Amino acid sequence: MRATSGDRPTASGVRAAAAATAAVAAAVSLVLITGCGKVADHRASDTGSSSPTASPTPSVNPSYGAEYLAENECAAPVPGQPEAYREVSCKDPEAVAKVIDRADIGISEPFSATACSPHTDFAINVPVSLALLEDRRVTGEGYACMRNLKPPHPGDTGGGGGPRIEVGDCVHSGPKKDDAIKEVACRTKGKKDGATHKITEILEDTFAFGFNDPCEGKADAIFTENPLFDPAPAKNDRVLCAKKL
Repeated sequence: MRATSGDRPTASGVRAAAAATAAVAAAVSLVLITGCGKVADHRASDTGSSSPTASPTPSVNPSYGAEYLAENECAAPVPGQPEAYREVSCKDPEAVAKVIDRADIGISEPFSATACSPHTDFAINVPVSLALLEDRRVTGEGYACMRNLKPPHPGDTGGGGGPRIEVGDCVHSGPKKDDAIKEVACRTKGKKDGATHKITEILEDTFAFGFNDPCEGKADAIFTENPLFDPAPAKNDRVLCAKKL
């Protein structure tokens, strides 16, 4: 993302869709089920004796079923492991966030390249988290889009976070021509590295070069946004019209 003056932001404006196929979802589910363990079914024999009961396979996270962190399930952080989250009941006092979107393929880094909805506060890299929980090698991809159960909500408009910059969000733009812009909370206006501009309009598939003013004189600054892989760099996915704060 670059301003017409040369400013460019972080990757927070890049959008990339992620969708899971049924085959991949099934494969992931099979992997996630492994190791959960169940008590074997047993019945009394004709002599009155019963077959031995199998010991359950130990698991550090026995609560998840066919899919770890499925939509509407909740998670709690694991102390000392910043990327690891346990699946817990949403009524558990340790629960901090709920899954609002789930993808079985794709990665959560960069956060802006996920298909998470605008009100997502953060994303969990499912294979990494699961591997840390069960002390095994990371395999596969997938992520869970999380919404905090309690404020703050950085994914909300003006909150300074979320997967993409949207109308009503604020950014910090440095004084130099090539300074990158960064999404920040609107409440940081006036602070060092705080909000300097507020996005007032976003134009899709628009050109913003030369003397062209897609914001029609209604913006104090214009920021452009390019996709990661664009065969025509002059074409932008979105143009961000902004007012100076």
